[in-house]
Amino acid sequence: MSLLKKPKKWAALALVASIACISVVAWCMFSVKGGTMGFRDAAGLTRLTVQISAGVAIFSAVIFIFSLIRRELISSLMSGIAALMLSALVFVAVTSQPSEYDSPAGPALNDISTDTLDPPQFDAVAGVRPSDSNTLDYPGESAVERQADAFPDIAPIQSKLSSQAAFQRGLKIVSDSGWELIAEDDASGIIEAVDTTAFFGFKDDIVIRIRENGNSSIIDIRSHSRVGRGDRGQNAKRIRQFIEDF
Repeated sequence: MSLLKKPKKWAALALVASIACISVVAWCMFSVKGGTMGFRDAAGLTRLTVQISAGVAIFSAVIFIFSLIRRELISSLMSGIAALMLSALVFVAVTSQPSEYDSPAGPALNDISTDTLDPPQFDAVAGVRPSDSNTLDYPGESAVERQADAFPDIAPIQSKLSSQAAFQRGLKIVSDSGWELIAEDDASGIIEAVDTTAFFGFKDDIVIRIRENGNSSIIDIRSHSRVGRGDRGQNAKRIRQFIEDF
């Protein structure tokens, strides 16, 4: 077999292919962040590249084993590096990239709120969102039911703090979390912010609502993805972290 006769050639090819795959994903990532490529185009190209990467990673692993058997250090090193880089790429892409569909069993979730009956409403963020973003209208009853099934622990925060004290704590959490503060109105108890994901730079909108409850307060938070039908649980994760921090 030519594969066995020239492992160095195939190892070099695998290494070049791995660098090319990583370069394509990086290009998609920076293009989305820079606004020169749309989310759906970038997501489609990334998915295709990741699928190719998985195949190349398996091929690289095979070359690595053959090179070890033949005791060819350079070939095994090149193919081993290629396999490791592509395996890492596949893992990061699969776990970090928002999906168009979270699950075939029902509507995908991209809008999570601690109060699903009377969710906090977005206002100021509407002026900073691209025109092709997901609608800010809260999803219907089916999404409410699915959230209850998927994240039954997400509920309003019942705080002993006064509404003013709770408002200040909310602002501090926004700052400590690294979210971009868009608007704050202590009279209405509304805070609006934007969180940017690390991998593709996706922006998710957040609204926090603080209301008086006698001498205490009730705090609600809603997190909404601008793109994608599903969020892989990122909005729920963000809300849970806010509740924990509060």
